[in-house]
Amino acid sequence: MEELVRKAKTGDEEAVVEVINKYKYLILKQASKYRIPSYEFEDLVQQGYLSVIKAIGMYKLGSNSFNGYCINSIKTNFKALLKGKVKHYREVPNAEPISINATANYSFTVEDEVMAYDEVKRLYDALEKLDPVERDVVERFYLLSDSLGEIACAGDNSYSHYRKIKDKALKKLKKYI
Repeated sequence: MEELVRKAKTGDEEAVVEVINKYKYLILKQASKYRIPSYEFEDLVQQGYLSVIKAIGMYKLGSNSFNGYCINSIKTNFKALLKGKVKHYREVPNAEPISINATANYSFTVEDEVMAYDEVKRLYDALEKLDPVERDVVERFYLLSDSLGEIACAGDNSYSHYRKIKDKALKKLKKYI
C-alpha cells in the first residue's frame, strides 16, 4: 500500500484510482449513513473520494499507517459535512484545527445569503403548517428560550403535555422541511 500511495503522491492517476477503489465500499457505506440537506447520495460519495485524494496528499510517506489514516480521514470529513464545518458545497475540510480567527475573517458570499434565505423561508413555511398551540410552544421554547416548565406554568396543562406537543411539532417540522 505504501508504494501505491507513493506513486499516487507523484501524480500517477492510475495509482490514485486504485487507492480510491480500495476504499470505495467504505465510502459507499459511510455515504449511506448520512442525510445532509442539499447533498444527494452521489454528492456524498464524491466527498468520500475527495477525502481519499486529500489523504493521499497529506499522508507522510514512511509512517506505514495509510490505511488507518485514510479511514479516519473519510469518517472525519463526513462528520464535518454533517456538522456544517464546510462553508461551501464541494469543499473538503482542512485537517488543521479551525481557529477562531479564521472563522471570524470569513465574509459571507451572495450564495451564502441566498442559501440562508431559502432555509429560513422553508422553516417559516413549515411553522405556518403547525397547529397554533404547537407553533406557540415551539416559538416560546426555541425563540424566547422559555423552559417547558415555564410554558406549563403559564398554560393550563402539565409539563408532560407540553413536552409531547413540542415533540409532535418537531416531528411535523422535520417532515415538512
